[in-house]
Amino acid sequence: MLTFLLTNDDGADSPFLPPVIACLSALGRVRVVVPDAEQSWKAKAMTRYGRLTAQRRPELGAEAFSVSGTPSDCVNLGVFQLFDGPPDWVLSGVNLGFNAGASFVINSGTVGGALEGALCGLPAAAFSTYVPPRLFQPWATERRFEGPEAEAILASTSARTAELAGRLVRRGLPAGAMLVNVNFPGAVTPQTPVRWVPLQDNRYGSLFVREGDAFVHRFNGQVRTVPGSASPSDREVVQAGEISATALSLAGLTVHVPEGYDG
Repeated sequence: MLTFLLTNDDGADSPFLPPVIACLSALGRVRVVVPDAEQSWKAKAMTRYGRLTAQRRPELGAEAFSVSGTPSDCVNLGVFQLFDGPPDWVLSGVNLGFNAGASFVINSGTVGGALEGALCGLPAAAFSTYVPPRLFQPWATERRFEGPEAEAILASTSARTAELAGRLVRRGLPAGAMLVNVNFPGAVTPQTPVRWVPLQDNRYGSLFVREGDAFVHRFNGQVRTVPGSASPSDREVVQAGEISATALSLAGLTVHVPEGYDG
């Protein structure tokens, strides 16, 4: 039986866990290892020092653990320590908030979890969705994601996540890819198209504001596109109301260096 290892960066209380587990269960066995607390913007961080604990979470309706660490910690433990063997695929998400464009992808704990799966030698994919501010703010401040619009996002993107995961299982990763990064525009239908496009190359400014004698994270979501960035890009596709899929590889982080830099 096909086995999926599922993680996220939103934690064990993510409203996406039950519907994603239910939808993926139609494809095979689902094993879950997620952080025990919010781990957004942790990228590919791992716990080098300190001790990690893993707690069984039978209420999630699967073979599940929550871990006192990052998404990458969760994946490595899930692949090598917590179960009787490695999974066939590592899936991360669905994240509340999209991870489209270079500045998001490089910081994303959701993408970081999938990347850890790839570095463990397994095919992997990350899934995220745009969430409008009127829904994201209650989630970020009160851990509430409620109402008909929220339910539509949960149900439809979970179903499409399982459908796309099944498609990837059948076809395999695109040639040269370590993982695939998928972004939904919010609620989707079975007919919402999937566009395979590159990352938008973009940059951001300050990520912090002063509060008294300290600084706290406050990202306003504004990014600037680097001139010459590929178009259409993942971010543009999502903003147009379609699903973006991007094949990622660490080899793509390198550029050709012309003669004259040696010595």
